[in-house]
This record gives sequence, structure tokens and C-alpha cells, in this order.
Amino acid sequence: MTGIMPVWAWRIMKAMDEKDQLLLTTLRRDARRPLVALARDIGLSRSATQERLNRLLRSGVITGFTTVEPAENTGKVAAHFLVTHAPGGSCAKLMPYLEKIPGIRKIHALAGPIDLIIFAQAPDMAGIEAIRATIDALPLVSGLTTHMVLERHMG
Repeated sequence: MTGIMPVWAWRIMKAMDEKDQLLLTTLRRDARRPLVALARDIGLSRSATQERLNRLLRSGVITGFTTVEPAENTGKVAAHFLVTHAPGGSCAKLMPYLEKIPGIRKIHALAGPIDLIIFAQAPDMAGIEAIRATIDALPLVSGLTTHMVLERHMG
């Protein structure tokens, strides 16, 4: 999921039982897993599993399915950039610039002293440095810290 979860979706997540949590965990590992296999994994019938999946989709707990390309399989270098807005800056004002930068894969707005966390991939360190320099040059950015990804463990 990305973005801020609506209050109604948060309430549903709090009300989820162990089977719902197990279904979500299984889908995080393999969103293309067949329904019969999902049902077997969580110990429910196919129809009960389908009903739970539909409820999670309708409620917004699951907002979609996507592909994940692990850095280790693509031969790419990856980094997270922590961004602080300049005075007058905001996520909404930065997004049109950030969306145009090749290599940026994910952007999350945060609460707290860091305003954004950006995940990027490039073929090499020079590519990561180019992305970093482009972000740093934006007038709405006052602080930028780079954290290189050494190893992935989940997702």
C-alpha cells in the first residue's frame, strides 16, 4: 500500500483476524498465488478465502497488485533518499519534479523531521549520484541524506 490509509480502512485493519493477516502476509510474498493455494495456506475453503480477499479489496486494505523487481536480479544499485522540504515546500509541490527523474521507483511522504523517503535504482553508483544530484538541486529541497541498499531481506 502507498499513501495515507483512510480512517475507515484503519478500523478494518484493526478488526482483521489471524486469517486475514495470514492472507495478507501470503499475498505480500506472492500476489499471483492461485486462490486454491492461498486457501490451503491459510486453512480455509476456496470460497471463504475468495470472500476474505474481496472484502479486503473493497475495504481498501488491499489497493492493488503489482510487480516487484529485486535489485539483486536486475543488476542495479539501489538507494533510499531522505528529503527535508525547504520553507514553503511540500510533497505536492515536489511531486511534479520527482516524477520526471528516471530511476525513482517509490516515493513515500512521512510524518516527522523527514518529509519524504525516495527509493531509487540505477545501473551503477554514477547513476545513483546523478539521481541524488538532481534531487538536491531542486529549490524545494533543503536537506538530503543518501542511504545505500546493501542487501534486501523482504519484498
